[in-house]
Amino acid sequence: MKYSFRRNDHPIEVINRDFLSGKLIVDTTYQRRKVWNDQDKIRLIETILLELVIPEVFFWTASRNPDTGEAITHIVDGQQRINTIVDYINGEFILDKKYLLNDGVKNSCGDFLFKDLSSEYKQKIWEYPISIVEIDSDCSKDEIKQMFYRLNLTNYNLNPQEKRNSLDSEFGDKCDSLSTLDFWKEKRIFSSNDAKRMKDVEYCCSIYILANEGIVDQTNQKKINEYYDDYKDEFDKDNKIKNKVISAMDIIDELTDKTTISFVSKKAQMYTLFCMAMKMLDNNITVNETIFEKFKLFVEAYNKFRNEFVISYDDDDLSNLYENLKKYKLASSEGINKVGNRMIRFEILYKICIESKDVILELLKIISNDFSAKLDERNNKFDKLEEDDLVDVEDE
Repeated sequence: MKYSFRRNDHPIEVINRDFLSGKLIVDTTYQRRKVWNDQDKIRLIETILLELVIPEVFFWTASRNPDTGEAITHIVDGQQRINTIVDYINGEFILDKKYLLNDGVKNSCGDFLFKDLSSEYKQKIWEYPISIVEIDSDCSKDEIKQMFYRLNLTNYNLNPQEKRNSLDSEFGDKCDSLSTLDFWKEKRIFSSNDAKRMKDVEYCCSIYILANEGIVDQTNQKKINEYYDDYKDEFDKDNKIKNKVISAMDIIDELTDKTTISFVSKKAQMYTLFCMAMKMLDNNITVNETIFEKFKLFVEAYNKFRNEFVISYDDDDLSNLYENLKKYKLASSEGINKVGNRMIRFEILYKICIESKDVILELLKIISNDFSAKLDERNNKFDKLEEDDLVDVEDE
């Protein structure tokens, strides 16, 4: 065997002390973010209180002070467990009763912070032995990253982006940096769970790929994996692609107000807006009042449209616009990352907002009003059905 691996155990008291002092750390350059929910965390603490076994963790001594002997140790695998234990001891969450399974623990510790536990239960936590695999300190940082990647290669709790994060890649670093911009928060694109599971970084990978080579199929992880590999050492060194993305964000900012934010905040629609904005940049087109008005009316009509609507128009322009809205809606409903559906959405949005003549404004208003009438008709029908149901109940 190339390196030695020793098995040992440390009581939680030692691990908590080393973690708080900075001797035991999580290296975020390859580790995923905190992702456990309350249920996961509470049931881990419950397992410890019951003195049952939890999975072993992997530690690696990254450096040691030759004079004092003090070492900096990385948690290579097991950071969710260690973070949970330290957080509970330091008052970050209670043992919510609804997640506890054991009646004894529920009655004795339910809804308690660590400080509220009895001395007996506190002692159980402090003395609980964590099983540790100590990785040979002669391993290099790159070898540790590969080890983390392989440890989690078949772990279905890690999603593809979290696994990619363990690999060194300049492309990945650029995408991670892009995901931190305030733009995403302002547009309400990512949920807190998206951020925890690095879905924000994965989405930014898609935007960088769009800016670099145009619309592609992303129904699987193949394209992003290729970029992580192909641009491992260098990507967008002169920031040309990044600047294009930032300029596209500026255009999207100009198209966003309280009437359009619900549309803009959808991931598929945001991707389509980036497609349109980048084409506008290529053609030196800036947002003006007419373009903004077209977009607002398109969003209004789109939001009112329902797939069950059937409307026939004698006017060819109205008929074509209606069919395009139907196609756009369908391309936003299923297979949203297929290249064909991405192209449909982009081409329709660009045609309506940028290429169409000003008469489209009136056509969009007409169709929007017709959709409103259809919605009223449907709502009145539902109200009548509810009234009939109430009459039937009273008759009984």
